[in-house]
Amino acid sequence: MRNLTQSFRRQRQLFLLSLLSLLLVACVSAPPVQQEQLGDMAPDTAALEQMATDGRFLDAALAYSRLAADAPSPQREHYTLRTAELLMLGNYVPQAHQMLDEIDAATLSTDLQIRHALLSASISLARQLPDMALSSLDQAENLLMITDEINPQDMRRLHHLRATTFTQLGNHLESAHERVLLEPLLDDPEAVLANQEAILNALQNIPPSMLQTLQTAGPPDVLSGWLELVLLGSKMADNPQGGIDMVTWRERYPAHPVQDDIIVAVLLARPRVLPLPTKIALILPLNNRFAKAASAVRDGFLAAYYAQPDNTSVNSPGLENSDNLAGSGDSMVAFDTPASVVPSIAIYDAGDDPAFIDLIYEQAVDDGAEFVVGPLNKDAVNQLAAHDELPVPVLALNYSEQQGENAAKGLPDNLFQLSLSPEQEAQQIAERAWLDGYSRAAIITPSSAWGTRVAKAFSERWLQFGGHVVEKQTYDAKKSDYSLPIRRLLNVDESEQRHKALRRVLGKKTEFIPRRRQDIDFIFMAAGSRQARLIRPQLRFHHAPKVPVYATSHSYSGSINADMDRDMDGVTFADMPWTLHTEQSTHALKANIEAIWPNASKRYSRLFALGVDAYRVIGELNTLRRNRSAFYPGETGDLYLDVANRLQRRLLWAKFERGIPQLLNEYSDTPSAP
Repeated sequence: MRNLTQSFRRQRQLFLLSLLSLLLVACVSAPPVQQEQLGDMAPDTAALEQMATDGRFLDAALAYSRLAADAPSPQREHYTLRTAELLMLGNYVPQAHQMLDEIDAATLSTDLQIRHALLSASISLARQLPDMALSSLDQAENLLMITDEINPQDMRRLHHLRATTFTQLGNHLESAHERVLLEPLLDDPEAVLANQEAILNALQNIPPSMLQTLQTAGPPDVLSGWLELVLLGSKMADNPQGGIDMVTWRERYPAHPVQDDIIVAVLLARPRVLPLPTKIALILPLNNRFAKAASAVRDGFLAAYYAQPDNTSVNSPGLENSDNLAGSGDSMVAFDTPASVVPSIAIYDAGDDPAFIDLIYEQAVDDGAEFVVGPLNKDAVNQLAAHDELPVPVLALNYSEQQGENAAKGLPDNLFQLSLSPEQEAQQIAERAWLDGYSRAAIITPSSAWGTRVAKAFSERWLQFGGHVVEKQTYDAKKSDYSLPIRRLLNVDESEQRHKALRRVLGKKTEFIPRRRQDIDFIFMAAGSRQARLIRPQLRFHHAPKVPVYATSHSYSGSINADMDRDMDGVTFADMPWTLHTEQSTHALKANIEAIWPNASKRYSRLFALGVDAYRVIGELNTLRRNRSAFYPGETGDLYLDVANRLQRRLLWAKFERGIPQLLNEYSDTPSAP
């Protein structure tokens, strides 16, 4: 039973809608509500702003949404915008977009129109729509020019967002120029440092051959000073006179805002840009019990490699046999490409013992690998993660044990991680259910280590939101009758026990209809497709036909089968574009994989996608590392790097209708337009 009215659910959706935009504007926070702007009848919002200061964006946004529901205009619009701004800090872009669409900007005061336009630009940037963002920013700039008193906070946001917009448009010079204009408006030393780092990031994307050409103003022009500084930095590693040149630069630009310690810490000590590798080593367990799964990853990786335009003329790879420290016979295969095509690929068997990963990695490096993909085994990833540094970058295909806020501490700077983590899915399901307005969850998972991990990940995330877990049950995945754990989950067993007790007291049969508990808003189900197809109808049988069910991707086989999935109707689940983008099912890469490996491509579909992304994302790591809010639209989801260099996946959402998954809008029950 839901304890929220439909209107309040809607308000909370709207509230949760905008927490993301402020995340994208990083150091430049949205303006806090000013009490004098709201009039004498406005409630005290200082406590809510303190929540935001403490990082409790969701709590603050929910509180503001409640104020907005009861407030008259113009307080209502002000609170609604603040709600949206806070939600954008929580990275809920679709909700922010939906919320903003429900505000008629023409009815707002000039000040609120400016904030509306800036928030709209933030949302467009999060959706990778820089042209739309630029239009909103032009509108905000025009409004700022006619306002009686320009808010410095708005000007800071304007320049910051314009810089981000030009970055997405690929105009790095204009991005740096906007940040040069932004810097005098910043009064926080940390914000100044972050801004100067961003200027360097932008200008380092410009080829050194162009940097000098762009220096048209000369001293004391600040932007020209940056251009010269970055040009010097690009030559520093190979220039023994670099220190002298830097002193000369400072003499030419004595008033330049960059400080000497920043030059040392930010420019000279910056991690080097990852060069595109000419030889990649792929390390997978190809001869043990995980061989079939690893082969799917390998074949997806190579399919993506040969799908490149430069490789369309290559029909089959050349094979070279080599010994490997962890295996025997034909365990390493080198795929040589034409001289004009880079990189080449070398495949190594990871063997059975994760302890051998160091030796295999060293062998790959000795063989000339400039980038390593793998291993797949978590213990092997942990072993690589224990190193202080790695000679060449690694993209591990699992997550190390280090989790949480301190996950990045002690990890090698060039260790990246990509995983089809079920815990990651469980956390996103918790977020989705909360945004859909639910607060009380029941959990059913397999009685296995996998099920325990998934239930734990969901519960922890759910409780962080303030949700309640009213019941947990596990089932034996090898069985087909799950009536006992389901009856316990729904408290039907207690209803039956009460009836039996009553019958004993009365001494006669009584009419009885079992009743389930009424305090469950939804059920979180972790199950494979076989188990899910059995659990869903058994939930209906035990008096829960209308209780929403949210499931992990494992509940869907990955192939459309309306007959087998006819009992799955109404189940909402998260999955990757590779399986859910039906219009992509005929694209050349996936079609080729399905034609060559018809059986494996069904059973290991998602692992093929992992291999595809593992290859394609290598060339995107520099961009993702420079801009943590950027994402790469992969086959396993929208990929972005967190602070621990783990590639996180944003998944798609679907709901079964007549046995067929239908794509949903990101945070709405409405199916997406075909």
